[in-house]
Amino acid sequence: MSARMLWLVLVCASVAHAARILAVLPTNTKSHYAMYGRLIDALARKNHQLTVITHFTMKNPPTNVEEINLAGTIPEITNNLTKQHTSLKPDAVRNLEQIMKECVHACEVVSQNPAVKALVNSSKTFDLVIVEVFGSECFLPFGTRFKAPVVGLLSSVPLPWVNEQLGNPEGTSYIPAYMLGFGQSMNLWERFVNTIAVIYSKINYKNKSQQPSQIIADRLFGPGPKLETLAQNYSLVLANSHFSINEVRPLVPALIEVGGLHLDNSQVLPNELKRLLDNSHEGVIYWSFGSMSRIETIPSKKLAQIFTAISELSQTVLVRMDRQLLARNLTVPDNVYTMDWIPQYKTLCHPNVKLFISHGGLLGTQEAVACGVPTLMVPLYADQALNGRAMSDRGVARIISLKDSCTDTWRETFYDLLTNIRYKENALKLRDIFLDRPLPPLETGIYWIEYVLRHRGAGHLRSPALDLSYTQYLLLDVLALSIAITSLAIYILHKLFRYLCTRCIRWWPKDIVLEKRLFRRNISLFHCFLWIYKVKTN
Repeated sequence: MSARMLWLVLVCASVAHAARILAVLPTNTKSHYAMYGRLIDALARKNHQLTVITHFTMKNPPTNVEEINLAGTIPEITNNLTKQHTSLKPDAVRNLEQIMKECVHACEVVSQNPAVKALVNSSKTFDLVIVEVFGSECFLPFGTRFKAPVVGLLSSVPLPWVNEQLGNPEGTSYIPAYMLGFGQSMNLWERFVNTIAVIYSKINYKNKSQQPSQIIADRLFGPGPKLETLAQNYSLVLANSHFSINEVRPLVPALIEVGGLHLDNSQVLPNELKRLLDNSHEGVIYWSFGSMSRIETIPSKKLAQIFTAISELSQTVLVRMDRQLLARNLTVPDNVYTMDWIPQYKTLCHPNVKLFISHGGLLGTQEAVACGVPTLMVPLYADQALNGRAMSDRGVARIISLKDSCTDTWRETFYDLLTNIRYKENALKLRDIFLDRPLPPLETGIYWIEYVLRHRGAGHLRSPALDLSYTQYLLLDVLALSIAITSLAIYILHKLFRYLCTRCIRWWPKDIVLEKRLFRRNISLFHCFLWIYKVKTN
């Protein structure tokens, strides 16, 4: 009887602390959902009641999770590496605009989903709304609709427009912009370009994302507060970054770093893969360009150059690739082993893995760091150049440009990374720093989400900077006042000295007319002091 009563008490206690949470995840990007999905699973295990709008549904969802399935409504985002871009725009600008375009398109499609429309018009209530923060904010009005605080999930480092929305300091003198491959020690020209890039990205976001998103939001939710205003009222944003591998930067309390949240220690190696890794006594090089960029689409000529360098290695090269999609005239080296799917984190942490060839995606970078594996970075898109530069600056990676590389480039880089012990030593040091935290990143994210629930939106985390105008925030009014006070003081002193000097002239002997005329022609303070000095010496 007592055991049954205890069980009832525990159930009632868990129900009392369980919250009704709506999660809106509109983009069809596997790499992003690797982070979001881990958080959703953890919230479900905490017995919260979840309604999730997603493209990636659970195989066996628990009873406390209700899903609105978006699968098939938007094509999966992938990059064809053979495609040549003829645009005159810099890659950073073109990539930024492409991200915004894809996110606004996702908003357009998801907002027209019948189940989403039904949810907007339903009588359901929620205690918290979780939204994806990236290239659009069209679903922020869900917070207003259900009168619930909003928590944002950001799959990257803090973006320029997110910093502005949270009142987070920008620091363009030492914090590189999202799309630029700069380090934190920038020269004058890089700081100039960095500042222009941040300003341009904010303006571009407002024109190419926020304005079309406003039209979509008004159509779905009806007239209401502007998205620009709603975006300044996030209760919290969880960013997939960490100071050990990204920028060292100031953060407002409402911006929490949870880099590495997706790391899953429960991964299991398939038997075939485990045998390969265990039996590769010379070591293994693992090559993957993530879920968005397929190695098979690299131009055949370039891929042949890479394969030539790989064929000279004594290590086994494990590649995430489908051989059937390769050109028929392309010969795959004997030491290359290909698989369509590989549990990446578990593979990288195998002791026989000596090197990771990566496109520089943030999730893969975090996995390599967590496993202490040196990396050969081949940046292709978005923030990958930024991640590559950060790893290179920390002495754990080398960077290769796919477009400008040749067989000799790959050969020399392989030799350096595999024979120079400093890369492995630095990787192990960085691993220890990255993993040394008060709480694991997943537990940190859950803690702060429940913190917002406990404190009914946690409005005290909101930065007062959001209530200031640009003039006040940049202290332009203080600067203007300082200039005015300084100018007034100089004017008063000028008048005072002129008055004193004029009085001195009246006392001057009348027979010295020449010097009086000279003083009247030039009344500068310097000559006045010389004149006074002359009187005293006489």
